[in-house]
Amino acid sequence: MMKRFGFVLMLLAGSAATAQAQDPQGGAQWANNVCAECHATRAGQAQSPNGRAPTFVELANAPGMTSAALTVALTTPHAGMPMFVLTPEQRRDIIAYILSLKTNR
Repeated sequence: MMKRFGFVLMLLAGSAATAQAQDPQGGAQWANNVCAECHATRAGQAQSPNGRAPTFVELANAPGMTSAALTVALTTPHAGMPMFVLTPEQRRDIIAYILSLKTNR
């Protein structure tokens, strides 16, 4: 009985991990199509089209920047940032892409 319970837990944990898979390349596509109007979304871009919008590299390297912090930024209104309606998967992918630009690991 205990072995069966452990097996079920392992299956559930694996399913949850798969459901939460991140696709930084998909996030890059979204960023380039949606975010690039205001933000410099690619490594090597020194300045954002909107001077008040940080580059994605700046966001990735900001002290304390985490997936949780980016989730908050993408789901709560704040000055100058339009509220995009993203699916949880799109949001995870964009966050994975931004964090992939971190240079000071």
